[in-house]
Amino acid sequence: MGCRDYGLWVLTGLAQSNMIKVCRVMLLGLLISLLQISTPMPAIACLQGMSWGMDRSAVEQELGVALIGIGDSTTDNLYEARDLQLGDLQVERLRLRVADPQGLQRLAIELEPDAMTEVLAGLRHRFGPPVSTVVDEDGRELQQQWVWHTGEDLITAMRRENSLFLLDYKPTRIDPNLL
Repeated sequence: MGCRDYGLWVLTGLAQSNMIKVCRVMLLGLLISLLQISTPMPAIACLQGMSWGMDRSAVEQELGVALIGIGDSTTDNLYEARDLQLGDLQVERLRLRVADPQGLQRLAIELEPDAMTEVLAGLRHRFGPPVSTVVDEDGRELQQQWVWHTGEDLITAMRRENSLFLLDYKPTRIDPNLL
């Protein structure tokens, strides 16, 4: 083998080893990406930091307030808290359904009407456009309703003239992939 052939052989060998290194790096990157996608993430249901099934004490600890029971003996699993903050927004009232064995089952947030635009924009940014938008004219009252199905939560935002803006969260009963 001449000097020229040896140099060509060395260059070919270097090119092959570099190609193998590049393939290994690409394969490793692909495996890391697949691992991140397939690793289950903790469920963020309802609001940040809360999840369906939390017991009453865990909900109170997360909110930083004591829940007040409302209703009569047939609805003793209904609670509320007043004057909370959701980010920088003032929450007028937060109502929850927390049953003993099942834990947190439903959550409703009442906000001032001026928070509606910002909240709807945030929901649209986080979950995409709403599934449905309904505007009903019932006599003199105008009602607006927006619904999001997040895969884990069913979120309904409602606004009726001259009343508070309401967000209602409840766990979904069906996986949308089954439909």
